[in-house]
Amino acid sequence: MDKARRAFILVIVICLGIGSYYGYQLYIKQQPQGVQASGTIEATTVDLTAPVGGVIKSIAVNEGDALQEGQIAAEISRPDLLAQRERDAMALMKAEAQLAELLSGFREQEIAEAEANLAVAQATAKKSAEELKSREALFEEGGISREELERYRLSAEVDQQKLKAAEARLSLLQSGNRPEVVSAARAEVERCRAVLKATEAMINDLQIRSPLNGTVIQKNYEPGEYVTAGASVLTVADLNNLWIKVYIPTDDLPAVKLNQRVNFTVSG
Repeated sequence: MDKARRAFILVIVICLGIGSYYGYQLYIKQQPQGVQASGTIEATTVDLTAPVGGVIKSIAVNEGDALQEGQIAAEISRPDLLAQRERDAMALMKAEAQLAELLSGFREQEIAEAEANLAVAQATAKKSAEELKSREALFEEGGISREELERYRLSAEVDQQKLKAAEARLSLLQSGNRPEVVSAARAEVERCRAVLKATEAMINDLQIRSPLNGTVIQKNYEPGEYVTAGASVLTVADLNNLWIKVYIPTDDLPAVKLNQRVNFTVSG
């Protein structure tokens, strides 16, 4: 009887062992195979930064809104730059007008006026010289004081300087403009043009445009707030080009192959 009971118990143990083995094998087959790891979904993101500092005038989008490439996303207010553009434009116009006058030469009326001024200066200088000569003779005879003689001498010298200035003015008008003067005027025009171009470039930067088609995922400022140059106003992501970044333990790397099929689930 005892032998039969022991044999029965042994059979039961063997059956349980076999059942456990096959049950474990079935469990293994039902478990996911391969490497398991966690990661994050990522996309191409771009920060729309402010090229220049200023007060946010407007923001055309909110988080979740779509943006097209080249679309204006935000605008910055800088009244000082607008005023600077007006000043630079006026300076350029003035420089261009001066260059045009130099290139066209002096008008006949200006030359005629210079000739008339020279004639007056010649007559005045001649009269002053004659009066000085007459007063010198009187001084020698004791008719006038030295102080009075010096006044006539000074007057004659002043009139002589005026005569030289009138002669130089007429000579300049008749000979035209010197090449170095024209070159300097040309350089001034180019300088003013470059300054205006730089100011206009800064004004264009007051409009912040999206460099790609995407979706706004972060909004960092509101209208009326001051933004510094280089600060991120908005962040845009290209949600049509997503990928998953997974961190795999070193021990599991041999099990990972190129073009291997991957299954994933998203939480939440």
